[in-house]
Amino acid sequence: MTYVYEYVVGNDNVKVEYCFSVVSDSIKVVEMWVNGKFHRTNWMSPEGNKALMARLENDMTDRMCGTGDHSIENDLENMEGFDSFLEKNLIA
Repeated sequence: MTYVYEYVVGNDNVKVEYCFSVVSDSIKVVEMWVNGKFHRTNWMSPEGNKALMARLENDMTDRMCGTGDHSIENDLENMEGFDSFLEKNLIA
């Protein structure tokens, strides 16, 4: 089973399909798009990649445990000030 996580950073719409790998005990990005165009995590800066994986881990935890709201607005409110960092580091 895969999940789709979408968020907005700056003027970019990011859509990530991801799953959890039992073999590696980690989250894996299946496919990713920025503004409707194919994107890879290895094109991201290490900081941007780490921030994305943290977002995905939080999203998966929320889905599995029912602990949160999956809305983009809620995510951006909780990440105040972090958007500019991601905007600078998302696309290498």
